[in-house]
Amino acid sequence: MDVSTLYLYALAAAGCGVLLSVVFSDLVPGVDQIFHPTLILSFVILTSAFGFGLEHLTAMSSLMILLLSGFISLILTTLVHLFIFVPLAEAEQSLGFSEQMLEGRSATVVLSIPSDGYGEILVDDVSGRISKSAVLFEGPPLDQGTKVIIIEIKQGVAHVMAYPNQWKEEMFT
Repeated sequence: MDVSTLYLYALAAAGCGVLLSVVFSDLVPGVDQIFHPTLILSFVILTSAFGFGLEHLTAMSSLMILLLSGFISLILTTLVHLFIFVPLAEAEQSLGFSEQMLEGRSATVVLSIPSDGYGEILVDDVSGRISKSAVLFEGPPLDQGTKVIIIEIKQGVAHVMAYPNQWKEEMFT
């Protein structure tokens, strides 16, 4: 079998790997923490493409072409990782919010919270409004429009209590 044919097979296999990685990436959570399939597959694609091109354009030995295309691919993949993937990952993290960031913040009850059930609160944030399911941390049932403070967030549900009366008078009058 010709070496350039091997490069084409590797290129096709890596292309299929990219497709499978995109389609099934959410099935295995945390796989990006162990190894980065995007980087590995991009390295294989670049190595295969440079190898195929160099096999047809130069008279160098196949081993030299493999080493040269691997070196070029390593440099390009590293640059893509440093200048594209890392900034994108940091931008993704900064756009979201952590539920623990909501603890200690004030909110308004939009769906009454009974003593033994769930209601809903609305938290005003710089980037918009955040709606959360809520239960009572302590105290009597809360009606719609009541100002509350978020004590803690457990399993995505805010545990809230009403502001004490003196806080309401001082802060909202």
